[in-house]
Amino acid sequence: MGNFKDDQILSRPERRNYERLDTSLDVEIVIEGKRINTTATNLSCGGLFLPIGKAALKERTDMEVILSIPNIQKPVKLIGEVARIQNKSFFGGRPEGVGIQFTGLYDDNMMAIDKFIKNNVH
Repeated sequence: MGNFKDDQILSRPERRNYERLDTSLDVEIVIEGKRINTTATNLSCGGLFLPIGKAALKERTDMEVILSIPNIQKPVKLIGEVARIQNKSFFGGRPEGVGIQFTGLYDDNMMAIDKFIKNNVH
């Protein structure tokens, strides 16, 4: 993986078309057969933010994202890719992590995420 500047956008400028929810949601990502368990710190119908080091992921890597959404019996499975890498900033209070953009989000998956966000926005 190459050198990254703060908040490097890997594919295109970030546009927020969906309402975001700050959350603490268990997530499992599967990349090239490797499983990584982590926690999403925010979620929208377009993607999520994972507070993990960029060394864990390759840029623009496709991955399976498995979300454990409360009150839903089976996990929500999606396809996503790394869209943004954020370096830690002490002055801005930003954590290190990666923004994952969903690339294969359809039907029941989107409805489950949308319902969870709408039920938890205060």
